[in-house]
Amino acid sequence: MSSSTDNGYIYVASHRKEYYYAAKESAQSLLDFYPEAKITLFTQEEWVEDEDDEIFDNVITGIPTNVRAKLWALSQTPYDLTLYLDCDTHIQHEDISNVFDFIGDNDIIFTRNRPYNAKITKLNDQDEMVYHCGIFLYRKKEMVCMLFDQWYENYLKQIEPDWDPSPYPEAVKPWDTFTMWYLLNKTVYGRSVKIGDFPSPDARWNFVYGHYEEELQGTEIVILHYLLKQSKLKGPH
Repeated sequence: MSSSTDNGYIYVASHRKEYYYAAKESAQSLLDFYPEAKITLFTQEEWVEDEDDEIFDNVITGIPTNVRAKLWALSQTPYDLTLYLDCDTHIQHEDISNVFDFIGDNDIIFTRNRPYNAKITKLNDQDEMVYHCGIFLYRKKEMVCMLFDQWYENYLKQIEPDWDPSPYPEAVKPWDTFTMWYLLNKTVYGRSVKIGDFPSPDARWNFVYGHYEEELQGTEIVILHYLLKQSKLKGPH
């Protein structure tokens, strides 16, 4: 079990208050399996409630109010090693305490998209967005923080009405997954930041609603990733 106070978990809740309540539920499920977890919430000041300090070690406000505020917050983590968790997640196994051991010599590790369960992954015959950007583990290093800051800045440009995605499909426009793919594959960051994968089967670390049960390969789900409009209790199907 990793116990360093330099390791921690962050959530970013903005844009819709449902994300704030979802983050609190997810953090409580994390504490149920790992009571010593260090957890930071980035959120809007007007949403903060008195009991938040019973769940979170830090509550940081003053964040942007757009739906991708996570991109702004990532470089501001208080931890040396951070697991970023989307708000619509639910922890289901004590192995969550071991997650920091997987970083190895990587700077960031991701789980992978499943084309059958994603709106878009293929960009053309050669290029595919393979990494899922809803859960990932990372080091707080200068180049990693620069990558995240560029992720936010480039995403804001990407969603401008006059942004032209060509030669890539128009469908990439709302997806921060594309922004990260572009930075890692078409800029200096792909050569400067070492990227790795969660251990196999990675589905247990990010079991997204709609994944096939066989993706688990007989293991138990650690992190269930539901949709706010779906029940987090549905699990594999």
